[in-house]
Amino acid sequence: MDIDIDISDILAEVSRPTNANSQSQPSYSDTDAFTDHQLLTRAWTSERCAPELLPYPSDLLDRVMARIQTQITKIEDLASSGAMTEPSLASNTNDYYGGRSRNVTSSTPQNTNLVLSILQTDLSRTQFLVRSFLRQRLHKITKHAGWYLAQLEQAESGAESGGGGYGYLSPAEAQFLRAQQALLSDFYGASFLNAFPAALRRLDDSTGGVPMVERPDADTAVVVRCLAEGRNRDEGEGVWNNERDLDDLSQDDQNKRGGATVELRMRRGEVWVVRWRDVRGGVERGELELL
Repeated sequence: MDIDIDISDILAEVSRPTNANSQSQPSYSDTDAFTDHQLLTRAWTSERCAPELLPYPSDLLDRVMARIQTQITKIEDLASSGAMTEPSLASNTNDYYGGRSRNVTSSTPQNTNLVLSILQTDLSRTQFLVRSFLRQRLHKITKHAGWYLAQLEQAESGAESGGGGYGYLSPAEAQFLRAQQALLSDFYGASFLNAFPAALRRLDDSTGGVPMVERPDADTAVVVRCLAEGRNRDEGEGVWNNERDLDDLSQDDQNKRGGATVELRMRRGEVWVVRWRDVRGGVERGELELL
């Protein structure tokens, strides 16, 4: 049995949606899909390793979810037809590869089953990353719900007065956070809080210098690798530092805010074990990656 199918061609074709005005010109290449998969994997790894929420990658998730939907549609079409008979599949592939012939299509059941298996495996891989990424974020939101709700409300009040919004939560996550906290508040009130004096019913009290709302631990040790590519005028090429992240505050204020307290300098490719507070800014800007 001769099955002449290139796996990379199959995945490339599914990852290249066409424009509405042209059925032969792809709107973006499979290189973009591969890059997005790398970015998704890095975001998933970083979210699992970071002790607190990282900014929600809305653009990346939108592109990935669009590709997932396209791939699901392609799989359903192949499964229902029983054979790959779409002429546009071959023409699009030939156009993309500069006219070079790529034998992606075939009408044999063996080839169809192989293509379906490849597409389903790739789809499952991407769906696992997305689900695990979102579950990890929901775990952090649930664990420190009071803290993130306070940050969200503070950011929204700042946005109303001309400040920026809170980019760490997606709209769906913000809705989940509010609904969960409302349910917990109602449950606690009906269970025992309503029996307490009014002054003792708050869930965010900080009397005595010990806040009830627990924030993520910014002193957690993390492993990071330097990805810096730019050239520092004083230190040469591929050197990263966190000078911009150092708080111009007292030590007590730095600890309260969770900002960087120690100046760091890393060269590209170096792997360090450091406190999260000192590398948070570099990770969020993509200058460092968590391992």
